[in-house]
Amino acid sequence: MPKTDLRVIKTKRAIQQAALTLLLKKPINKVTITELAQTALINKSTFYLHYTDIYALYVELLTNATKEAVQDSTAYPLLFQDSQAFVREFLFADSPALQPTHLALLKPENLQFAPDFPKVLLHIFKQAVYDVGQLTPNRENDIRLTFLLNGMISLLVDPTLIDNDDPDCVAFTVQLLSRNVEQTFPEFYGEKTS
Repeated sequence: MPKTDLRVIKTKRAIQQAALTLLLKKPINKVTITELAQTALINKSTFYLHYTDIYALYVELLTNATKEAVQDSTAYPLLFQDSQAFVREFLFADSPALQPTHLALLKPENLQFAPDFPKVLLHIFKQAVYDVGQLTPNRENDIRLTFLLNGMISLLVDPTLIDNDDPDCVAFTVQLLSRNVEQTFPEFYGEKTS
């Protein structure tokens, strides 16, 4: 059956919804294929037609949720227009509250089963920047984006580094990172360093 077959789409959706429902109750390593199949109203063998194991399903769910969140951001075009606005939007913009299922996906006891997720996350962010159409995908730009985004992602992952209630801390962070943006992409900012 082709992967775009309506039956395949409905079955995968049922499997994914069942997994998200179960993740609200327990970590991924405690979810069995038997209970997942029962919740999704499928046979165990049907699960294995779509996924090699429960962890492959988890990684797909995590990746899809991340892609959705990144697509909803308006930060990426700002990278090439206004470095300070980009930093503020990327790090400090009010984002909609995460759904309980997304919070379950991001629990540390679940993330340990997606060791490659930091690389996947970086790839998703880089693709969002490339999708703006201002930067040609190539090795040099990959290096520049990796350098810049890894630092910014680190600040998102460890929110204790920035006190959002301290205007001086926010201003320092915005100034520091916007200078890095401008130095990393001088072709968009000329020789200016603010």
